[in-house]
Amino acid sequence: LLAKSIAEIPLDTVFAAIFTTTLKSLCGLRIGWRALTGVFTLMTVAGASLGFAIGALSPTAEVATTAGIPVMVVLMTVGIINPSGVDQSEPPPAVVETLKQLSPIAFAIKALCLAEYRGMEFQDPLARGNRQGFFARGRNLLRDLPKMGALALVQNGDQVLDELGLGNDDYKGAMKRLALLSCTNLVLSWIGLHFQASSDSSGPRKRS
Repeated sequence: LLAKSIAEIPLDTVFAAIFTTTLKSLCGLRIGWRALTGVFTLMTVAGASLGFAIGALSPTAEVATTAGIPVMVVLMTVGIINPSGVDQSEPPPAVVETLKQLSPIAFAIKALCLAEYRGMEFQDPLARGNRQGFFARGRNLLRDLPKMGALALVQNGDQVLDELGLGNDDYKGAMKRLALLSCTNLVLSWIGLHFQASSDSSGPRKRS
């Protein structure tokens, strides 16, 4: 497990840093490079450790492959935030909420949204120039406001986070949960490997 972690995780981290550097330079994100790279790096580590855990807890490679893909798809699905907004009066089912707490995708998306939108002030289209006509300023105003269902007509990033159900969360908290998931998956990997080794050593031996 240690050799596999040393061999794969640093390489995955390098590719995550290259990706975030390209993403930051091309998309003009507000989030800082360190925070962006930190999210993708920790998400990569959490995903890799989850793969280690599934493989270690599976009796054969075929079982690991068969079980790994559905697990990844489910955790990815429940980790996505609905862009139309979250209705706080109707909490999700307990099963979905539990799966969200196990999804590295969920906490990575939360961390990215919190780092990007927290404290953001949307540019006022009216400040671009007073020489524009009334209808031109109105078109610019409507064009620049987010149009995502419940997020329509929000005025700043904090309102966006409130509509997404992230108003009480913070970036450091999401990153800590990602780190906790990574450590938990590595512990499960060690337990699974130890159990598999004990099962092999206690199995019947062939007589020569």
